[in-house]
Amino acid sequence: MAETLVLDNEFAKVTYDEKSGIIHHEWKKFCFGENFQKLMMNSTQYLKAHKGNKWLSDDRNFSVMTEEDTKWGREVWWPETKSAGWKYWAILLPTKTVGKINIKGLIQEYSAGGITAQVFESVEEAKKWLEAQ
Repeated sequence: MAETLVLDNEFAKVTYDEKSGIIHHEWKKFCFGENFQKLMMNSTQYLKAHKGNKWLSDDRNFSVMTEEDTKWGREVWWPETKSAGWKYWAILLPTKTVGKINIKGLIQEYSAGGITAQVFESVEEAKKWLEAQ
């Protein structure tokens, strides 16, 4: 899979695969507030500009989202990303239990809103599933 580097900073690496329409973020460490929001919106804008509809979230190095970021995600990021064409979500859960609980709640919420989501143990499995969608 040929991937284009969208962003790479101290918090995360984001790539996009033109052929499969997958935006893929891999957290390097916990991030919140403006840094988190900018990264997520830049990823959404890239997905929209390239007409992608699949998102691979490698959240293993992430923790629980702050209350403010969760609210921002519901009110700003989620509607913007859904309207950009997002349909399929593959997730590698955080290693921390509190992070797993947080993400599982988001999976339920976004699934109820029309996103097809699956949890995976490896990036390879997640990509394979997304490519088949």
